[in-house]
Amino acid sequence: MAGGTDWEPAGAPLGEFELIERLRAIVPGAGRGVIVGIGDDAAVLRAGAAMLATCDVQVEGVHFTRNLCSPADVGWRALAVNLSDIAAMGGEPRYALVSLLIPRPAATAALDGLYTGLAELARLHGVAVVGGNVSATSGPLAVDVTLLGDVEQAVLRRGARPGDGIWITGHTGKAAAGRFVLEHPDADVPARESLAAAYRRPSPRVAAGRVLGGLARAGLVTAMIDTSDGTASDLLHLAEASRVGVWLDAARLPVPAGFAEAVRAAGVAAEVWTLGGGEDYELLITAPEGFGGRVGELTATAGVEVTRIGDVLSEAEGRWVAAADGECRPLRPAGWNHLAP
Repeated sequence: MAGGTDWEPAGAPLGEFELIERLRAIVPGAGRGVIVGIGDDAAVLRAGAAMLATCDVQVEGVHFTRNLCSPADVGWRALAVNLSDIAAMGGEPRYALVSLLIPRPAATAALDGLYTGLAELARLHGVAVVGGNVSATSGPLAVDVTLLGDVEQAVLRRGARPGDGIWITGHTGKAAAGRFVLEHPDADVPARESLAAAYRRPSPRVAAGRVLGGLARAGLVTAMIDTSDGTASDLLHLAEASRVGVWLDAARLPVPAGFAEAVRAAGVAAEVWTLGGGEDYELLITAPEGFGGRVGELTATAGVEVTRIGDVLSEAEGRWVAAADGECRPLRPAGWNHLAP
C-alpha cells in the first residue's frame, strides 16, 4: 500500500546523531573491501584495480510523490537507479553513500521505512552502505545516493558499430503503465500489481550487466546504456556517443502483461510509453551477429529475456524508427529531461 501514515511525523524528533545511529542499524554496513564504514569522517575502502562511480537523486515532487510511493519504495528506488548505472557498465556494485535532505518536521517512521527499502535492495546485490550525510531542509525530501562498483573492463556507450544488432532486456513502457494504474485505481487493467511494482520498485539488471560485461570482453557486446530516460532518448544517447545511425522497429519492443489494456484505458498510443515512458531501467545493448547465439545463456543465467529491436547503421544513414503504423520516421528524443520546464 503506497502512502499511508508512515509519512506523517509522530513523537519527539530525533537529534542528528541519534538518527544516524538508528539508520546505521538498518542498512548492511559490512562487505568485501570495507575497512571502516559509517561512523568516521570518511569510509575506508580497499578498492580493486578499476572502480565505477555514479550518483543519482530522488526528489519529492520530481521523482516520486507520497500518494504513489511508500517510504520503503522511495528508498528502494534511490538505490535502484544507481544500481542500473553500474549494471549498464558491466560492473559489480559494492559501496553506497546516502545523503538525506529532510524537511522539518521529520517523520521517524518514514526515515526508518526509507532505509528499510534501501537496505532490502542493498542486501539483494551485496552492497554495503558505508557513509553519507543528513541535513534539515526547507524544501522537499531528497535522497541522494552515490554508488561505487568494481569493473574488469567497462562497457561504454561509444562502441557500437554499423552492422551490430540492437537488443533490450525485459520490457518497455512498464513503469509508465505502472504509474497510470496507481493514479487510476478503478481502471480495468490486468496484472495491476506487477505493473505498479515496476514503477515503485524497479528491478535493476545487475545480473544481466555482469554477464554482458563478460560477453563484451569476448567481443560479443560493443556498447550498452540503461533506459532511465526512455528507450528513444537513451538509444539516441548511445548513437551519438558511438557516432552511428540506428534503425528501431517499434513493433518489436517487448511489453509486459497488462500493458495493452493500460494503454487503451489511458487513451495513449503504445509508443508514447514504450519509446518515452522512462524509468524502466532495462539495458540497451549493441552486439555483432555472434551475440544472438548467447542470448539463451544470458536469459538462463540472469533470469531476463533479451529481444532484438533494431540495427546499427552508419551515421550517414541516419536514425530512424519504424512505427507501429508502418511509417518510418526520424527517431526523436522522447522521455525524461531533468532540466525541462
